Amino acid sequence: MSLRNISFVFLFVCLSVAAFGQGDSPSSAAPHHGMMRLWGMTSDQRIDRALDTLQSTLNLSPSQVTSIRQLAQARRDSFKSVREQAKPKFNELMALLKQPNPDPAAVGRIVIDLKATHEQARAKQMDLEKQFLALLNPTQQQIVNNLRSQAQTFVALRALGMLGAPGFPGGVSTSNLSPGGGGNPDTEY
Repeated sequence: MSLRNISFVFLFVCLSVAAFGQGDSPSSAAPHHGMMRLWGMTSDQRIDRALDTLQSTLNLSPSQVTSIRQLAQARRDSFKSVREQAKPKFNELMALLKQPNPDPAAVGRIVIDLKATHEQARAKQMDLEKQFLALLNPTQQQIVNNLRSQAQTFVALRALGMLGAPGFPGGVSTSNLSPGGGGNPDTEY
């Protein structure tokens, strides 16, 4: 495996592993504004805000809200353990890559370990999504599936700055705001 291929796999794995625990922990967001923010965990307040939105959008029953809250909290706890499992491997990889001539075999082993951790997280996420959909009635499931199919378009519009966040009329992009640059650290852009 060439160093270029290892670098590509490493970048892919790092970005994938970092995406495991997306959330809004200000303490984890502060050091690097972007990449470290992804390692944050979803707070109970953020779960409650999301549930308020889902309750009105999907017309959730009180029992659905309670079940989804429990599922979100279980997801948070589950991904915390995955993140804790990946962090030492990631740190070891970073230490190796800082060396003048990192051992490609050692780097490759760690990348493969991180890939396995990533696959474990993907499997957990898929299981949680199935559990979530099982809590919804067919009409609610259809709304969620419609939103899922529109997500790529939404992300593309936001990336181009053509769709701003609520409170920023006229398509003003908030992507250049960061917790250190005047943005709200509890808001994910």
